Amino acid sequence: MLINLFRSVSIISIALIVIGCGSKGKQIDETTTRGNISVAVDASYQKLVDAEWYVFSSLYKYALVNPIYTSEGRALELLKSDSVRFVLMSRKLREDEKGFFKDKNRIPKETLIAYDGVAFICNQKNTDTTLTYTEIKNLFSGRTKTWKELGAPSNDSVLLVFESHKSGNARFIKDHFKLNALPANCFAVDDNEQVIKYVEEHPSAIGILSSGLISDMDDSLSQQFLDRVHVMGVSAKDDPEGVNGFVQPYQEYIGDGSYPFKREIYIVNCEIGTRLGTGFASFIASDKGQRIILKSGLLPAVTPVRFIEVSNEF
Repeated sequence: MLINLFRSVSIISIALIVIGCGSKGKQIDETTTRGNISVAVDASYQKLVDAEWYVFSSLYKYALVNPIYTSEGRALELLKSDSVRFVLMSRKLREDEKGFFKDKNRIPKETLIAYDGVAFICNQKNTDTTLTYTEIKNLFSGRTKTWKELGAPSNDSVLLVFESHKSGNARFIKDHFKLNALPANCFAVDDNEQVIKYVEEHPSAIGILSSGLISDMDDSLSQQFLDRVHVMGVSAKDDPEGVNGFVQPYQEYIGDGSYPFKREIYIVNCEIGTRLGTGFASFIASDKGQRIILKSGLLPAVTPVRFIEVSNEF
C-alpha cells in the first residue's frame, strides 16, 4: 500500500515538473498590444514620442517599447540593420531605400502622422529677429555670409548650427533648396540642447531646430528654451522679400501653409506581420494619438474631431 502510494505521488510530481517546464519554455505570442520592441526616433520628436508612449503603456501594460532617440541618418541605419522595427522621422523613404528593403523581402509601411516646421533661432541680443525667404535661401546657398549683408551693424560671419552631422533638419534644408552641399559656415554640435546653448552664447549664430521643441506652450522645457533664445519670423515662400510680414513655425501658420518650411512626419514600419510595432504606429495615427500630437504643438495629420452636444432646452 505504501509502495503504491509512493509511486502515485512520484508520478504526479514528475508530471507537474514536466508541465511546469513546458509552460515556462513556451513563448507568449506578440500582438499589437503585447510584446517588446525597439524603435528609432529622430531626437527632434522625443517629447512627442515620450507622451505617446506614456499613454500607450498605461493602456497596454504588457507592451514594452524602447525608443532610441538619435539622428535621422542613424535611425535609418538601425532600420536597415534590423536593429529596430520602425523609425519616426521627417520624410518618406527614397526609391533606393525602398529598393534596399525590397531586396530583403520587406515592404515598408509608411504612415503620415503629423506636420512640423524647421525653426530658426537667434541670440536674445539680436534686435532684428526676422529673415526673408530670400535671405534664408542665400544663407544656405553661400551667397550671404555675414550679418552686415543681412542689414545688421556687425560684420561677423553668420554661423549656422545643426544638432547632428546626420541631421534631418540639415537634410531637409538641402532638399528644400536643391543643394548638393551646405556652405562652410554650417556645422553640427551634439544634440538639440547644444544648439540652443550655442546660440544662447554666440550672438553671431542661427540655430536650426524642429518647431516641436518650442511649440508646446504648456511644456516647461519649451518655455525654458524660449526664455533663452528668439524664434525668428520668416516670410512666406510666395512673399520672398517679406512685404506682407513674417510668421513663426507654430500650428496656425504651419496649418494654413504660410510658414514656408513645413514638413511631414512619418512612421516607417518594416516589421513582418501585424505585431507591436504596428500597434504602436496605429495608436499614434488614431484619434487619441492625434490629440496628443495636437497638444504637443505640432499639427496632426488628421485633425481630431470634437463632438459638442446641443440641447434644445432653454
